[in-house]
Amino acid sequence: MARHQYAVFAEGTRAHHHVELRVRAGVEPSAVAAALVGVRVAGADHLATGGVNLAVGIGPALWSALAPGRVPEGLRDFPGYHNDEAGLHAPATQADLWLWAHGAGPDSVLDVVLAATAALAPVADVTLDQPCFTYHDSRDLTGFIDGSANPGPDEAPSEAEIPAGRVGEAGSFALTMRYEHDLQRFHALPVDEQELVIGRTKPDSVALPAERRPADAHISRAEVADESGEELTVYRRSVPFADATTQGLFFVSFGQDLDRIDQQLRSMYGLADDGVVDRLLSFTQAHTGSFWLCPSVEDLDAVAPVPEDDED
Repeated sequence: MARHQYAVFAEGTRAHHHVELRVRAGVEPSAVAAALVGVRVAGADHLATGGVNLAVGIGPALWSALAPGRVPEGLRDFPGYHNDEAGLHAPATQADLWLWAHGAGPDSVLDVVLAATAALAPVADVTLDQPCFTYHDSRDLTGFIDGSANPGPDEAPSEAEIPAGRVGEAGSFALTMRYEHDLQRFHALPVDEQELVIGRTKPDSVALPAERRPADAHISRAEVADESGEELTVYRRSVPFADATTQGLFFVSFGQDLDRIDQQLRSMYGLADDGVVDRLLSFTQAHTGSFWLCPSVEDLDAVAPVPEDDED
């Protein structure tokens, strides 16, 4: 039975670090595969010694070059989402490699990031380097709990993995986007108005009843369904980042396919049939966007096998 990368579903960590990289022109896939062995060894070593989890995501073009017989249906580049009328833009900044290290503290997480990026330095350049953190009880910097609708830890793999029997089984499709918030404008709203923007109560994250929840509330736009009306679940692992001048959210979600993630983004950006825009987007701006495959352990082993004395 194929196994997912442990780091994708490991919860309870408070320090996070996201890195995205682009492979340099002319670098052979075999050289990238060799570098990925070093990344996986670094992750395995630090999981054993420091309790740090390292997830590896690979962009569509690179995965197609590394494993042409293991490309799941629907894997594609992030297209960008643009609503000129509403003045909303989510740019496409598709990269080739994504590393997500997370653990108890930033020191041990940084150790993993430094070792993994050193392994990739001969073949790729860093395009995004974002330390993040868990804020209080998993809240966004708006003060609202993030990921309230997530499946529980026991159910998450079955909801966010490519199902058994399909190419890429036990892997997950993923989305990363870096949003910068206008917290001053958001916090200037009365709390009851903030709750209408999100669609949940602020203290305890209870969904507002349907009769009180606006059509443009965030959860109204983020909850999408298939043609039969069944909700299409994603597994969110977003975390905030901040310094004295810039604050935001590094948005991460996993799913069985990219279509549900695309449908969610189209709904948020007013590109669905009803044309309604997520009001939360009035207070935050996306600056990056990439789609990924987080391959199963077995698919990674086929491309970049770890020496027998190391484990994922």
